Formats: sequence, structure tokens, C-alpha cells
Amino acid sequence: MTGPDDLLLQSVADLYAELDPAPDDLADGVLARLAVQDLETEFEMFTLVQAVDTTVGTRNDEPPETSASVALEFAGSTYRVLVRISDTDDGGRRLDGWVVPALPMRAFLGPQGDALAHTRQSAYADREGRFEFPAPMRGEVRLWLLPQTGREGTAPPFVTPAFLV
Repeated sequence: MTGPDDLLLQSVADLYAELDPAPDDLADGVLARLAVQDLETEFEMFTLVQAVDTTVGTRNDEPPETSASVALEFAGSTYRVLVRISDTDDGGRRLDGWVVPALPMRAFLGPQGDALAHTRQSAYADREGRFEFPAPMRGEVRLWLLPQTGREGTAPPFVTPAFLV
């Protein structure tokens, strides 16, 4: 049995549904926001500091070769990461990276999104902080760096903004 209050509340709800309906993706958006609410405490997001595009050329009138190397530098509050993407002789690409300060860590390269996490490639940074992907996937990717456990005071995992390979 419904009382006058219930009828009034239902009338107000119907009015709002007609004049100002909620977006279709509201529930999904709220869930996504709740899922990443504490992201900054779990991950350090790097910012792009510098992008350098170097093309190999000659000093005479010949056009430069098409071989190029792109250097990206990302910086966070704890680490700096340098990424160099270069062409290989066989027409592929190569990605070399360095983390400062150097710590043992695992690097993942791949598209953003948990649904595509299984497609990410991985490599380990050595004692000098160097890691490499001899045949990285192409397209828009991110780099996730996970300091290896077992060390006191290590920083949390961190991720770069998306960049193109």
C-alpha cells in the first residue's frame, strides 16, 4: 500500500526522469571512478619532460635517411625514465629504456586497459636500470614499471602516459 508521501516522491522522480534524465553510462562512470579513486596512492604517474626526434642525415644536399630515433623522458617525484625508440635494419622497431635511480624492476609495455593486459610484453631492468624491448608492439602503449619486492623502502609501481611506438 502506498501513502501520499510515496505518490509525491514517485511524481518528483518521474518529473526528473522526463526533464533531466541521468546519462546512460552514469552507473559505469561512477564504478570506474570508484575503482581508480586511490590511484595516486598506488601508482606514480610520470609526466613527459622531453621528446627529441633525431633524424640521421648527411652534410651534403642529399635528403636525410628515413631512419629515426625518438627519445622520450618521463619524470615523476621519485624516478626519471628515458625511453629511446629506434628503427632497426630489418624495418622493425626497438625500444631501450633507462630508469634513474637504478633499481631491480620489471617493465611492462602494452596498451592501456585491463582487458588487454594479457598482450603486454615484459622485460627486466638490470642493475644499471636499463631494460629493452627488441621487438616492441606498435601503436599507442604505456610503460608500467614495477620495483621488485623484497627491498625496504621501494617505491610503488608507476606508469607513463601513453606514447606511440
